[in-house]
Amino acid sequence: MPGRRWLIFATALIWLPLVMAGGSLVLTRSVAAPALIATLGLGCVVLSLVMLWIGIAGLRRTVKIADLVWLGLYGLGAVLYTQLGHRLSP
Repeated sequence: MPGRRWLIFATALIWLPLVMAGGSLVLTRSVAAPALIATLGLGCVVLSLVMLWIGIAGLRRTVKIADLVWLGLYGLGAVLYTQLGHRLSP
């Protein structure tokens, strides 16, 4: 369970700027404060990579389906960062 807790934290952290930018896009059709979102996104990616590493190191030899789900959500968030980059560029 300790490894999964770190995976959940890492996934939540990588999705934070995506949710903030997505909410801003829905409400105003543009990303509010793109420099802030970009800075927050960079910090969240770095911290989430550290948490992901700790989480994977904390997993036991048997990986459960729930762990794979969190890893998949983390991967989806990482892929969506490319779309966020296109939205933030002028």
